[in-house]
Amino acid sequence: MSQFDTLFDRKAGNARKWADSVLAKKFGLTPNAIPMDLADLDFPVAPPIHDAVMARAAVSDYSYTYIPDAFNETVIAWNARRFGLELEADWLKLSYGTVPTLHYIVQAFTAVGESVLINTPAYDPFAEAVEHNQRQLITSPLKLENDRYVFDFEDMADKMARPDEKVFILCSPQNPSGRVWTAEELEQVGDLCLQHHVLLVSDEIHRDIVYPGVHFTSIWQACPAIRDHSILCLSPNKAFNLGGLKTSYVVIPDAGIRDRLAQQFAANSITSPNSFAIPALIAAYTKCDAWLDEMVAYVADNFAYLRDRLAEIPEMQMMPAESGFLAWIDVRRLFADEAELKRFFTACDLSCVVGSYFVADGEGFVRLNIGMPRPLLKEALDRILAIYATWHQKEAPVLK
Repeated sequence: MSQFDTLFDRKAGNARKWADSVLAKKFGLTPNAIPMDLADLDFPVAPPIHDAVMARAAVSDYSYTYIPDAFNETVIAWNARRFGLELEADWLKLSYGTVPTLHYIVQAFTAVGESVLINTPAYDPFAEAVEHNQRQLITSPLKLENDRYVFDFEDMADKMARPDEKVFILCSPQNPSGRVWTAEELEQVGDLCLQHHVLLVSDEIHRDIVYPGVHFTSIWQACPAIRDHSILCLSPNKAFNLGGLKTSYVVIPDAGIRDRLAQQFAANSITSPNSFAIPALIAAYTKCDAWLDEMVAYVADNFAYLRDRLAEIPEMQMMPAESGFLAWIDVRRLFADEAELKRFFTACDLSCVVGSYFVADGEGFVRLNIGMPRPLLKEALDRILAIYATWHQKEAPVLK
């Protein structure tokens, strides 16, 4: 039995994903619901992280803190050991989360009315970081080829050529699909940004959860020339379930870009870190390699289990899994519209994220979080199959 098979009561910790009031209000679900929407893990935190937080709590001093040298040393060692990235301490800047950091980047490197490019479907807060700051959102739809997403480089080039286009936000690996971009694809992305003088912001926070047999390449490794014209957004939050500690960081080799963003951080009062954030990060990056490797293998097996169970529903086509704990499923052949999709999952007493959430080009898809103990995943799939068996029979929707 795996340590990740153990059922874990997250309601005791006020987990937003498991809050009965949220599940009832947002999804119309019961207290017996299984949430599969919010992108976090339903596993207890790795024991060394728990121990580090408890040791810090025992100090009984939760006042203002500073960033010790151990933070830089740990981040540099982790990136070298796990990803072959050689970083320098001066390049690092701690932040309170990747999403707020995207807001600060948009504020720092664009003016009101200027444009930011993203690929779609995309994590909706990418769009919010642009539009909530009165900038123009430009989208370049990913193309679906052989059941996986690919870039439309011609479309991206056309949109980067706009005189008002200043920043491109890359999601690598991609959310919601988990697609891991190849070095060749990323090299073309970097070359386009260089050609059109567009700042490249690479969100690589899902990189720690790439499956065995799949190779992750950072944008800097694929296109070294983009390094001084880019910002990496990194975090232990997804892999180690530390979202509540607001622990992320950016890596910026170019001093001019780094100073400009630092000024924006200061303007937003980003100062001392959470008391528990750095001890948790240091524990994760120094003592949890084995835990992470086991967790990634477990989630990869969850995907295989999901694929096998969904084989009983031919109208649900899961995109091949390469990373993360989020399944991206094509349900266009099963549901006539999104309202019907929602009714189905409400009947299952499961929460999900419908495709329209992902800015554009996600309609007809659903995202399910399967980062959970397999007995819980089995129960969720039992519900899906049971409701599917009794769902009203009708002619399948015709794909356009």
